[in-house]
Amino acid sequence: MATKLKNLRAGMLAGMAAEKTRSETLDRFARAEAAIAKHPNGLLQPNAAAPGTDGADSRRPAAFSAESGEGHGEGRVLKRIPLAQLHDNPLNARRIYDPAVVQERAASIATHGQKTPGLAAPDPTRPGHYILIDGHYRKRALAAAGKHEMECFVESDLSDLDFYRLSFLLNEQRSDQSALDNAIAWRQLLDEGKVQKEEDICELTGMSAGTVNKTLALLKLPESVLMVMRERPSAIGIAAGYELTLYCKHAGEDRTRELALRIMNEGLSSREVESIRKQAQEGKPRKVKEISRQYKIRTSGGELLGTIKEWDSGRVVLDVQLSDRDTREALLESLKSRFGLDKSLV
Repeated sequence: MATKLKNLRAGMLAGMAAEKTRSETLDRFARAEAAIAKHPNGLLQPNAAAPGTDGADSRRPAAFSAESGEGHGEGRVLKRIPLAQLHDNPLNARRIYDPAVVQERAASIATHGQKTPGLAAPDPTRPGHYILIDGHYRKRALAAAGKHEMECFVESDLSDLDFYRLSFLLNEQRSDQSALDNAIAWRQLLDEGKVQKEEDICELTGMSAGTVNKTLALLKLPESVLMVMRERPSAIGIAAGYELTLYCKHAGEDRTRELALRIMNEGLSSREVESIRKQAQEGKPRKVKEISRQYKIRTSGGELLGTIKEWDSGRVVLDVQLSDRDTREALLESLKSRFGLDKSLV
């Protein structure tokens, strides 16, 4: 088992070698090597050397020639595989493919050819067919460019979890794996019994329990919201996506879909989404009812003349009815004088 995984590690390096400069490639490979070292079996099992080995790597990556179409080494072969016989990994970590990216890569392949080999394994159920582990964008770009074959390193003796784990690790090293991709893939692993619980996903990916739980929660969003997210899944990270799930509980499907579009189009940060979610959760603050006081105005004989009403805001209303003209004019003159009003302005 240890030998097999070290061989896979070499395949990863070969698959990424043409994507970046040498220094960038070696740096990413070092991170991948460290990640694999934590789980040398590549599965949810105790560490153990494969039967008949001492855990040492007795095979070397194959040398290959693009012109010959096939390279050989002790355990790895580079082959040109017909696209009709090359099938998507059913447990691939990536589930969403951007058509614009496919067309961009197709144009590059049409001009320069395929520069980076994929990584595949023999299909255990269909002799002569293969399962693609790494290179799903390349495969789609080749088809779009009118090509009929794909160069791939071929690796044998992989388990189901190896199919997922290696594709996840490769995408993670490229930093282009979206939270929604992970959610879809992890749900399949759970539904098909490849893993039994979320803790197994933590072991498989090296991610925290909180991250795994929040990622899977994305699939609780309404389908219309998920359709929006599928358009550009990398635009909504796990933090903003989880805030969307909380927002949906209070705001409903339509408003959540609108917020998802805002995140994608306006680049809202997770903190901004959190603030919007809290406003929806707490609701609009109630308007404080203003307290008023009313005073009745009476004559010396007890007859009601009117009222003076005041509010905490400072508003004051005088409402009186004076039948005696002299009394009424005297009150008006007093008020005009109090507020500095011109006598000609009534």
